Amino acid sequence: MQRIIERLGRIDLKLKQLASELISLRTENSGLLDENKNLKDNLLIHHNRIKDLEHKLANTRQMLEQKRENDPESSKKLRKDLEQYIKEVDKCIEWLQNS
Repeated sequence: MQRIIERLGRIDLKLKQLASELISLRTENSGLLDENKNLKDNLLIHHNRIKDLEHKLANTRQMLEQKRENDPESSKKLRKDLEQYIKEVDKCIEWLQNS
């Protein structure tokens, strides 16, 4: 009878350990799910920013080609703006690749 009580005690202890581990894993899982959602939201924001910058870049290129022949000074300013947009797009792409 004593052996049965000892075995039940060990089983009870193991069940309590498993319940504690389950709670810990659920807490960790919840935290990871929140982190994953935040990262996805952040990624979406950056993708939208890249699309916006690419659109601005395309518009600037188009304007640059139109102005290039007519006004060399304006062409220089547009080229500078274009280079800035390219740098911003490159930074976003680099950030996405490192994420």
